[in-house]
Amino acid sequence: MGLSVVIATLILALMTGERANAQRGPDTDFLKTSPAAQGIIRQYILDPRGEVQGLLLSDGAQVAFTSRLQRDVVAAMKLGTPIRIEGRRHRHFPLVEPDTMVNTDSGAAIQVPSFLEGPLPQGKEILSVQQMRAEGPIDGFLYDRSGRVSGLVLKSGTQVWLPPDVNDHFRQSLHVGDYIVVEGNGTENEYGRAMEPIAMGFQGGPLTPLDYGTDRLEKPRSQHTVR
Repeated sequence: MGLSVVIATLILALMTGERANAQRGPDTDFLKTSPAAQGIIRQYILDPRGEVQGLLLSDGAQVAFTSRLQRDVVAAMKLGTPIRIEGRRHRHFPLVEPDTMVNTDSGAAIQVPSFLEGPLPQGKEILSVQQMRAEGPIDGFLYDRSGRVSGLVLKSGTQVWLPPDVNDHFRQSLHVGDYIVVEGNGTENEYGRAMEPIAMGFQGGPLTPLDYGTDRLEKPRSQHTVR
């Protein structure tokens, strides 16, 4: 086997492995605790169209469910409400998959269907997005069920959902406290502010278009200066 064939094979293996990681299934290593989480609702988690699809608790736990529950959740569980979650909490990242959510003040409980259970409701409202810009330090991360970073929460509360085709190297290059500037499309409503970026950059640096080949953001020019 020639050297060029070996190199090509290695490159293909790396690319295939990275794409496989991006599409990996749910992490099933859960903590054995009951309740799976409890705390105060700090923030609704929104998708870029403005639909509620989770809760962020005071201890940083991310409670994930489908937007089919939005109406029930916002009616029974306002910001600042203490809640208890029965379900599964992932061991290596702070994502909770709930079976039941209980408002411990009122006793109101919501049974949570599986992510794959049941059809989408008919006549679903068509939501639109608009051009948006946000900036500020990264306050925390949002995760998908495989444990991959799927979004950021800025200090301002704006949620920034990374495009699905952004590679894992880029996701891992971001850190809490990084001050970023984001341009993209999203929604701001009574539940919060969320967007999907088209381009991102560090404060004082250029904005980098986001795609599969983006490995990291370029640092501000002053940080490139050799002293």
